[in-house]
Amino acid sequence: MKHQAFTSGYPSTPWRMRGGAWIGLFQADRALPLPSDLAPLLGSRSVVVALIRYLDGTLRYDECIVGSVVRRGALPGMYIRQIWVDSLPSLRGGRAIWGLPKQMARFSWHGSEVAIADADGPIATLRLDPQVALLPRLPLPIPLFGCRDGRRLFAVASATARLGRAGMQLASWSERFPYRLEATPTLAIGLKPFRLTIPAPRILSGDQLPAQDCLAEPTSATNV
Repeated sequence: MKHQAFTSGYPSTPWRMRGGAWIGLFQADRALPLPSDLAPLLGSRSVVVALIRYLDGTLRYDECIVGSVVRRGALPGMYIRQIWVDSLPSLRGGRAIWGLPKQMARFSWHGSEVAIADADGPIATLRLDPQVALLPRLPLPIPLFGCRDGRRLFAVASATARLGRAGMQLASWSERFPYRLEATPTLAIGLKPFRLTIPAPRILSGDQLPAQDCLAEPTSATNV
């Protein structure tokens, strides 16, 4: 998508955007590690894959997230393992504000199928079926964890969306990932249309985190 210009390289918070999303809960072929301060909530093999299209608002871009539902003590949220966007301001802001490991990628749409690739090659191909709306527009809090300068960050995005069943299949999954995912999710939902507001994060109390707990997970076979 077209890059927008900002004095700081990215927009200030809060970010307010509208669009649509597909979210699937997949099972990996092995238990996945977590940073030392986080614990799994849905099992150590559960992986969330989300494809989001921000069509209007602060920024307009496509995004793919691979993450896990976790807790830090009694505080639940999403730990983002990898995240790709096709917007440079989103990448810069995601890293600088929320401490998210955003990377650049290309999103090639062919009907209901999207292929995601970066400079190193293919990442994943998703097949997405239209959402069947089951519920009226509902408020949805979306808590997420980030990490910046060795400190754990936490933000709660607020969304309103029509929630319903949606078809989602992994047509391909890069060999660069150190784990395999089942092609069909345990559960897939659609949020379309949605409105999303993402505020600035807060720094959680606690010890300085080890450097490896603040790094993006590898998607290159040479780093596994």
